[in-house]
Amino acid sequence: MISRRFIGSSLIVLASASLAIFLIYQPQIIRFLEMFVSADGEIRPDGVRQINYLVLLLLTLVGILGAMLIKSEDDPWRSRVKQTFLSDPFCYAYQTWFTPKYVLFTSTLIGLFLIIHIRLYDPASRLFAILYLEDGIFESLTPILMLVSMILLALSVPILWRDSELRKYRNLLSAIYIILILIFFLNAMEEISWGQRIFGWETPQTFEGNVQDETNLHNYFNEYYLLFYRLLVLFPIVLLISIWSEMSQRFLIFKRTVLPHPSLLGLSLLIALVSFIWYEEQELLEELFAVFFLFYSFRIYKCFRIRGREARSEAVEAGSETG
Repeated sequence: MISRRFIGSSLIVLASASLAIFLIYQPQIIRFLEMFVSADGEIRPDGVRQINYLVLLLLTLVGILGAMLIKSEDDPWRSRVKQTFLSDPFCYAYQTWFTPKYVLFTSTLIGLFLIIHIRLYDPASRLFAILYLEDGIFESLTPILMLVSMILLALSVPILWRDSELRKYRNLLSAIYIILILIFFLNAMEEISWGQRIFGWETPQTFEGNVQDETNLHNYFNEYYLLFYRLLVLFPIVLLISIWSEMSQRFLIFKRTVLPHPSLLGLSLLIALVSFIWYEEQELLEELFAVFFLFYSFRIYKCFRIRGREARSEAVEAGSETG
């Protein structure tokens, strides 16, 4: 039977060899794509740059997969990875369908779906008319999910104050959650132009002159958006800090109550991929972020609910034993 170490080593060699071949024969490969793939027989400099990014990213992922397969032969390392990504010590009685394993696979698959559906759609199709029309299904996805995330965090704050183990951190955590609630609310309201896209009122004179001529503030800053969306490639750093904190057992209270759970790494990498290659797809990035924060907020809400339920059960058991 072929060992994982052998497969991992082969993947690393394959990634390294493929990168060397691509760097040497890149002009010929681009010419081949122009002749047999490009619809107009031409790949512009931006397209060449995107191809370079994509090849580098894919080969890097192959190399990382190979290294992980090699490390998976190490039982202690494999156990630590499983504990980090597939368990949640903050929810010490995680008896629910919303497990880290579920989050890892579901959030990643939703992210892939959103990327594929927006990259492969046909503008002339009837499906496009239904899904992508102004204020249609996908355009409404971001504000709806942001409002749901806001509600989940708002419901979490009162439960937090009943958690005796977090007594020292109540004020700080409440302040952080309230700031996030305000950010989600502002984002959702800006997306619907504070109700104008629903009720259709005339744009007040104060807001006339922004890019879309609507009742919102964010369209005054459109010229800075591309820079902001490109910087989102750094977003996975937040998840890497969360992973490091869990594996090194440092800053655990802050990590488990504020930072995203490591199971969201797949979705965060997809966000980085889109911001790296398709950073002009602003709606796609906003949808991906809305899904990310939905999973983030739902986990916090579920964890506080589970911890509260377990604390009540322990109190009842202690009372019955005393009685």
